[in-house]
Amino acid sequence: MQISVGVIIAFFFGGFLLITALVVSLLLMRNLLQKQKIYSNFAGYLSDFLVIVSMDGRLIDATPTYITDPLYELILRKKSFKRIFSDAEYKRFLEYVKGLDSYPDIPFVFSQDCGAGLNWYEIRAIMQKQSGDVHMILLLKNVTIDVESRSQRDSLKENVDMLLQNTGDFLWSMDIDTRKFTFLSPLMDDEGRAIPRSLGVQDIRSMMPEEDYAYFDKHLNARVVEFRATGQNTNENRGVKLRLNGENGRLDWYAFCGRLYTEENAKIVFRGSARRLDLQLENPIVDEGDVNESVQSSALAFPDIRVFWIDRDYKVCGCNQAFSLAFGKPVPKEIEGKRLLEVVRPKYFSFFHGVISEVFEKGLSKSWKGGFGAGKRLLWFNAVPIKRADGYTHRVLGVYMQLDENDFNVTNKIKMEK
Repeated sequence: MQISVGVIIAFFFGGFLLITALVVSLLLMRNLLQKQKIYSNFAGYLSDFLVIVSMDGRLIDATPTYITDPLYELILRKKSFKRIFSDAEYKRFLEYVKGLDSYPDIPFVFSQDCGAGLNWYEIRAIMQKQSGDVHMILLLKNVTIDVESRSQRDSLKENVDMLLQNTGDFLWSMDIDTRKFTFLSPLMDDEGRAIPRSLGVQDIRSMMPEEDYAYFDKHLNARVVEFRATGQNTNENRGVKLRLNGENGRLDWYAFCGRLYTEENAKIVFRGSARRLDLQLENPIVDEGDVNESVQSSALAFPDIRVFWIDRDYKVCGCNQAFSLAFGKPVPKEIEGKRLLEVVRPKYFSFFHGVISEVFEKGLSKSWKGGFGAGKRLLWFNAVPIKRADGYTHRVLGVYMQLDENDFNVTNKIKMEK
């Protein structure tokens, strides 16, 4: 029987192809095994793995080979999800499988204690037909860290909410461009109940007196200018005290403190907290009719003590003659209505402004004494808030006296000679 050359060539060609396919398969298997071994270097950091099971929950395959996870090892030992889950858990798993077509994006979440502590897992499944059989391919992910983090965040939020409810404080956010004010947590009444009108976005301007909002807006603008110039919150601890409408028309005081943040598209947001205050007026409110005019005149007539009072725009509302004479005006009326910067020298204004602005913000008196200017000149300065009957600081009274150490040295020398 003679075999044709073409058959021989076809036989050798087929053998060549078979050997080539075998070699390629062996190389691919070798490459796959090498990749599997690489997983062993990261076995403690892998949280995802695939499991293929039959419809009755029997294990068919699992990958990757190298992974350090208690559930993965339990699945390899038990060979079946039915032997791993409790009856109630397995029934819930079967309900999840039945609803895959209707809710494919919803995962199956469960907890499992495999001897190394409680772990949480998330399963996502798809169906696959192979040789007439239907298999489930399950992607399992260890989400223990996510669950614990979420629990910690929930616990932290609960603690913050409890703190805010018991103190009357709240968190807030404001869009600088639109001035949209958002209550991140609601205002609370005296009994710790949330006030409905303080939820979400609100018109903060309608919730406080107009002058308070104007002061807040002025403070905010100054912070924004400073933030854009320096790129940071240089005065982030500086706050302002403002009033908000409370129950039954009552005005409650809050200390607003916050930080400026840059978000997407260079958008600036002001976020912070507002601490409720129970302010006690440290200086009595006195109506003009309650004090004899002669007493007031005598108090302002000290020759060496300079007295002035200004409003929130730093306009002089009044002063004594010692103050007006010190700046070239014999009559105090000539100074009234002018801005303080137009009256006093720049070095005085920068010093006065630092002290007075703090009195406006805090509503508390402030005193300062020490060296001032050249030589042995001394300055003793007091700033006192002038408040209305509702507690709002609308003016500040400044009282100061200049001294010279040399004057005291001369006086002491004369006494010693006598």
